[in-house]
Amino acid sequence: MGRWKWFGLIAAAAAATALLARPHSPGIRYSETALAWAVSLEEGRAAEALAMMEPGTAEGYSEEFLSRLAGEEAPESFHYDGFDSGGVRMSGVSGDRGSRIVWLTDDDTPGVIRDTALDNLLGQAVFICRENALAHPEGSCPVSGASYTYDREAGLVVCPDGHLGEGLFVNSLSCAARRDSVLIEVEAFMAAGYPAPASLEDMYTESSGEFGRRGGYRCPDNGYAYYSIRDGAVYCPFHEETTQVRAAVEE
Repeated sequence: MGRWKWFGLIAAAAAATALLARPHSPGIRYSETALAWAVSLEEGRAAEALAMMEPGTAEGYSEEFLSRLAGEEAPESFHYDGFDSGGVRMSGVSGDRGSRIVWLTDDDTPGVIRDTALDNLLGQAVFICRENALAHPEGSCPVSGASYTYDREAGLVVCPDGHLGEGLFVNSLSCAARRDSVLIEVEAFMAAGYPAPASLEDMYTESSGEFGRRGGYRCPDNGYAYYSIRDGAVYCPFHEETTQVRAAVEE
């Protein structure tokens, strides 16, 4: 790199430093806004944090959801880290958690657009919404605060933000039907001369695939919940309901 190019880079860096150092410079406003945002979340002042967001972004969050970031350690300070498609990027370090970036609008009064700490929480949004819908089907999405659509007759809850996909069945009718079919499979397995299975996975293994299903059976309302045999019954951990097997089955 030529000498004049080095001089140009040094001059640009010096100008940026001077801009950020001025008491009323945009850099100071950005760093103060990012820090105030992070501290308000850490201290549980969700309403204050929500008011600091860019209006169009704030519509997607509720105070309840932002309150989940209470206790999230705020960096001691933020520094200007460039500008990208997300907005003005401010970077800070939060203890052992590593770097934290907050994106702001490029305005006289900057508004928060994104925060990596908030992004991490959003990774749990589907599970948070699902849990809430099961407990409060006529309530609202805990992430945005938007009201659910609830078909009481069908037992179907739809989240307007799409966290529940095409909807979540909050009654256990479909699960009960699946448990009945599993029960029939267990009884057929035992009627074929096999001993009572200790688990649903054992049926497939012991019968060389003639009965059961590789890996067992999952609840139709929650693909992460696998049925088990408990107290002589087919048990669903998601609904915490059982279907009793008519022949004695081991726990």
